[in-house]
Amino acid sequence: MRPVFSLLTFVVLASCGADITEKVMSTWSNGEPKEVRVLEPGEPGEEVQKFHANGRLHVRGRLVNGQKQGTWNTYREDGLPWSQVDHVDGIKQGLFRTWHTSGRPHIEGQHHQGDPVGSWDFFSSDGTWIESKEFGPEN
Repeated sequence: MRPVFSLLTFVVLASCGADITEKVMSTWSNGEPKEVRVLEPGEPGEEVQKFHANGRLHVRGRLVNGQKQGTWNTYREDGLPWSQVDHVDGIKQGLFRTWHTSGRPHIEGQHHQGDPVGSWDFFSSDGTWIESKEFGPEN
């Protein structure tokens, strides 16, 4: 039988001589982690890891001062990627990418200060390019 984690459970792991702290924020009814926060010495903020009920990773990204920072990845229950979005200070900035359930690309583009910019490509479920759309301040 596996122990049930409380919301205040801390697990300290040793990795490359540095202490990594994992805090279980919530659990599924079976006691498995639903959300974990990871603190690594020398890294800003904390990494957020959310899990599907089946135990597979659902979301991974970093919070700095409570805001999304860097690349956030989302995965489907079967483990295939769903989305990849870059953030700066909680705002979408940079790469935006999604995938179909088949694992093939769906949408690829860029954000600037939260808005879509430049050329965005759209693909069918079989991976065939469908079209490009231009985004910018004048559109």
